[in-house]
Amino acid sequence: MNVRSIALATALAIAAVAPAAASAAQIQTDRSCYQDNTGTVAVSGNGFDPGQPYSVSLDGKQLGTGASTTDASGGIAGSFEAPQLGRELPHVYTLTVTQGANTATTTFSVTPFLADFTPGSGNPRTLRVRFKIFGFGLVSSHPNVYLHYVRPNGKLRRTISLGRAQGVCGQIPRTARKKLFPFKAQRGTWELQFDTHRAYHRGHGGVNFLYYRIGVTIRKVFG
Repeated sequence: MNVRSIALATALAIAAVAPAAASAAQIQTDRSCYQDNTGTVAVSGNGFDPGQPYSVSLDGKQLGTGASTTDASGGIAGSFEAPQLGRELPHVYTLTVTQGANTATTTFSVTPFLADFTPGSGNPRTLRVRFKIFGFGLVSSHPNVYLHYVRPNGKLRRTISLGRAQGVCGQIPRTARKKLFPFKAQRGTWELQFDTHRAYHRGHGGVNFLYYRIGVTIRKVFG
C-alpha cells in the first residue's frame, strides 16, 4: 500500500464518522396557547435557504398549498386560523416547516374557553358538583380563578376561590366536590360568573380580565 492509498483510506474513515450538519433553521409561534377556532396563529422563522419553496405541516398534515418561498435572508412569516377542537380538552399541536434539507419544529396549544360543572341538576340545597375550567390562562399565566354568585336581583351574594389555573392555557380540569350553592339560595335565575378577579365586577366587553357566565335557575327548593 502506498502513501496515496493510506491518505485516501483515512479520509474515508473520517467522512464515515463525521456527524451530519444540523439544520440551523428555527420557527416559533407568537403565542404558546390559542383559543380554538378563534383568531390566527402567527408563525415566523429563520435559518432556511433564501428564495426557496417550503412546506408547513400541522400534526403531520400539510397546511396550505406549499407554494410559499423563503425571503432573501432565509426567513419565513405567515399565519393560519387557530384549529377547532373536536373535544373539550386542550390539545398540543406540532408545527413543522420543511425546506430542502432544513426542517424546524415547534409546538403550541389550543384550548376551549369555558367553565362548567357536573352534574347539572339536582336539589340546589344539597347538590354537590365538580367544576371544570379551561382557557383562563389566555391573558395571564397561572391566574387564580374565582366564582361569583350573583342574586336574581343582580347583587353579589358570595365569592369563592376555585384555585389556580395550571398549564400554558390555564385549566382546572376537575375540582374537589363542592356544594353548588354553599348557602341557602332563593328562587329565581342566579348568575354564576367565573373570572380572574377576586373583587366582583360584572363582565362586559370593556373589562381587562377573562370571565365566563352561567345562568342557573332555581324553580323549587326541596326540603
